Amino acid sequence: MRTLLAVLLLSAPALADPLTAEAFDALTRGRTMSWAEFDQVYGVEQYLPDRQVRWTFLGDDCKTGHWYPQGRLICFQYDGDPEPDCWEITQAADGILHARIAGAGPDSAPVVVTETTEPLACFGPEVGV
Repeated sequence: MRTLLAVLLLSAPALADPLTAEAFDALTRGRTMSWAEFDQVYGVEQYLPDRQVRWTFLGDDCKTGHWYPQGRLICFQYDGDPEPDCWEITQAADGILHARIAGAGPDSAPVVVTETTEPLACFGPEVGV
């Protein structure tokens, strides 16, 4: 039984430790990041000073908010949304950020977060802010 357990543990993919708030801030502050699932970008977020953010699903209005650490999670609270969205964010060996929504299992496909050179495109209500 011990041998089987050892084989299972050794064959399981190594999971990176979640990023600390300080590490996440250093990697994102002043940048615009795309969020993609299954190789399809579905949203873009601009990271502003003091943990402020501006988010949009592609083709939708922008939302402003902020992020904060909660244990091993990074949580995003957007204006007008009653509940935060909390993610476990790790960094792969190649530098790419992977995010899993709180409660998702380790076998779930991660959302890939990468820096983009494209500007944040807001369709409203705060266009140009």
